[in-house]
Amino acid sequence: MERFIVASLVLLLASAAAVEGRMGRAAVFDNSMPTNHVLTGGDELPRICDQVRFKTICQGFTKLPGVATPRQLLLASIRVASDKAKEAKLLVEEYKARTHASGPMESIADSCRQGYDNVVQSLEETRQLIEARGTNFDVNNKASFALTSAGDCKTALEDFPDIKSPFAAVQQNVFRVVDNVLNIAVVVQQGEVHQAKLLGPHGH
Repeated sequence: MERFIVASLVLLLASAAAVEGRMGRAAVFDNSMPTNHVLTGGDELPRICDQVRFKTICQGFTKLPGVATPRQLLLASIRVASDKAKEAKLLVEEYKARTHASGPMESIADSCRQGYDNVVQSLEETRQLIEARGTNFDVNNKASFALTSAGDCKTALEDFPDIKSPFAAVQQNVFRVVDNVLNIAVVVQQGEVHQAKLLGPHGH
C-alpha cells in the first residue's frame, strides 16, 4: 500500500521540481519564516506548507491518504523521503555495477550510496522518535543529519569538477524532499509547543 501511495507522488514530485527548479540551495532552515501562526482548524496543513521551502512538494504530501494533522503530515513526508533515498541508493548501486566504476567515480559512487543509506537510517530514527516521544525530543537534530547526508553525493562530486554527475536529477529530488522533512518538523514542533502553552499544565 505504501509503495502505491509513494508511486502516486512521482508525477507530482517531477512537476514540483520543474516549478521550483529555479530555487537555489538555501540555508537548512530560514529563520525568517514566520513562527507566530497558530496551527488550528482546517488551515493548519496549508499554513505549514506555506512556511517550507518546496511548497508544491509539501502540498502533495497533504493529499496522501491518512494525512489530516500536522504530525501525520510530518510522518508522511518522512516516509516519502525515505523511499526516495532508498531508490537513489539503488540507482547508484546499479550504476556502479553497470559501469564497473573505478578511480574517482568509484569513490563518488561509494560516497553517494553511503549518504543515501545514512538518510534512510536518520529518517527511520526520526520517525521512531516522533512515534515514541513526540516532536520535542531531538527530532530537528535527527532530521538535520538526514539533510546533511542527502547532500553527501553533491559534496563528493565537488572534489572533481570535471566529472558530470550521473545522479543529478535524483540528487536534487532527494535533497528537496528531505529538506521539506526538516522544515515541516520545525514548523510542527513550533505549533505543538505553542498549543501546549495555550492548554497549560492541565491541558492534557
